[in-house]
Amino acid sequence: MDLTTRKELVEVARGDRQPERVLLGGKIVNTLSREVHVGDILLYKGRIAAVLEPTKQEWGSEVDVVDVSGLFVSPGFIDPHVHVESSMITVTEYARAVIPRGTTTIAADPHEIGNVLGQAGMRLMVDEASTTDLRMLLRVPGRIPAMPEELETSNAKLTLADTRGMFNWPNAVCLAGDINPTLIITADEDQLAKVAMVQGLGLTVSGQAPGLLGRSLHAYAAGGPEDSHVAQNVDEIIADTRAGIRTVLALRPGRGLDKSHFAQLAARIREDRLETRYLQFCTDDIHAHFLHDEGSLDHRIRTAIEAGFDTLVAYQMATLNVAEGLRIDRDFGSISPGRHADLIILRDLEKVIVDRVFVRGNLVATGNGMIKGKELPPGFKYPDFAKKTMKLKRSIECADLQIKINDTAQSSILVRAITMTYPKQEKQVQLSIESGVILPDPEQDILAFSVAERHKSSGRIGRGFINGFGLKRGALATSISHDAHNLLVLGANFDDMALAANRLAEIGGGYAVALNGEIIFDLPLPIAGLMSEQPLEEVANAMGRLESLLSDKLECADSRGILISLNFTCLPNIPFFGFTDHSLIDSCLLAPVDVVVGSK
Repeated sequence: MDLTTRKELVEVARGDRQPERVLLGGKIVNTLSREVHVGDILLYKGRIAAVLEPTKQEWGSEVDVVDVSGLFVSPGFIDPHVHVESSMITVTEYARAVIPRGTTTIAADPHEIGNVLGQAGMRLMVDEASTTDLRMLLRVPGRIPAMPEELETSNAKLTLADTRGMFNWPNAVCLAGDINPTLIITADEDQLAKVAMVQGLGLTVSGQAPGLLGRSLHAYAAGGPEDSHVAQNVDEIIADTRAGIRTVLALRPGRGLDKSHFAQLAARIREDRLETRYLQFCTDDIHAHFLHDEGSLDHRIRTAIEAGFDTLVAYQMATLNVAEGLRIDRDFGSISPGRHADLIILRDLEKVIVDRVFVRGNLVATGNGMIKGKELPPGFKYPDFAKKTMKLKRSIECADLQIKINDTAQSSILVRAITMTYPKQEKQVQLSIESGVILPDPEQDILAFSVAERHKSSGRIGRGFINGFGLKRGALATSISHDAHNLLVLGANFDDMALAANRLAEIGGGYAVALNGEIIFDLPLPIAGLMSEQPLEEVANAMGRLESLLSDKLECADSRGILISLNFTCLPNIPFFGFTDHSLIDSCLLAPVDVVVGSK
């Protein structure tokens, strides 16, 4: 804030200068005192000048008086940990989706597009965000690539100097923490140098501490990370808090926290009178149809309140607690003098029913959507280099996806299949061999699984088996496979797998499904193979159809939410295994593991 604006805010607060807008008589959700009280909010140049007891003061004709009596007024929600690319839509569409639901600020880590397009791709998203009403703060990626090049192929690399340079980008607020915690626990010098650099800037160091307890957890905390978004249970949340690590709660049914965990945590908070200021909500990775159908942080708040959280505590967890964690609370997180006038008018606090949304003091949305003229930025387009990123050496053939053994007379063999659980586990299963090729066994819920390098046309393909996806027929291919986003394909037979993989390359990435030698579905995601240029509604509808098709045609037992779990099956950053274009990787040892165990 410049000195002139600061002086004028003081004058407005004193009553010596007229505000530009007054929100009159609202029930103010005070996240500082954790209470609701009635007041008038004076706005000036996009900031809050004062919050006063209700009066019958007559305002001049130049003041826009907005009567919000009987309605609640909350600070705008702040999402501290989000990857916009995971919603498969542009920042523009993401803003159109979340602002009417009350999210006015996000702290986004664009490492998904960064692994595909490097700094140039990440800068595109930052530039696009600047054309919208959504405030997008930058979580500078903690490590690109996620793995050493001998374990996984990405298309970009950020040096320490590159990372430092990104902190000169607009709105850079923290070092993102989506890295393998082993790097911190083993005191990797490169990673600790990044931590020291960020601490020297006075900014937040984010992190993730999956399953860490005792000495491992405290070694991690001593290494500098200040938060974790991957807690699996209430005991882990409490252990993190005791170690000084803020817990960022993301709903991940089937692979992490769900509503039952929220209920358990709410009970522990009440019973043990636990402090809640180290607790926050985030969305992290959320697919388009969940964003469209359920919402963003508004859904997290509703879920928490339904699970037993105190209503005002839940609102703190989406506002002030986040602002304090990111060290931006002098500007965000509360309705108090000097803060940004990013405000939500609500008709129902518990159900989070939004009536209107103000950003920078201006009305930008109602609960029904962005207001006219605010729907789209003025023609932001992604350039050609951001597209056509599926660079295979050649078309994929069945043989490229098969694991073969030399003894063609052998009829079966013991292999390691990786489970789609959280954490990912090893499951040893006996599989049949035909003409020297190890076959998937859908009846055992064991599918063939391959990761094909798609950035540098190397032709490298990692092969293995996966348990827990549940389909009985056909194959699915996608270019969304964290973090390197190589081509992932799984299936009940190799013919359909090859067909789906090649179709995926043809459409520039996204999703493709094959059954009985035919492509029965595809969803192009041309921007880096991660994002669509279509509206949210179209992408959400397509993802819903894909889930239904997996159940109806490929006989997947439970397809709801299965795709977001699949996207993380490759990721070696979270325990205990990952699949890459090189091999099956042990996440703790950061080393390859043989898929084939041998004969029983």
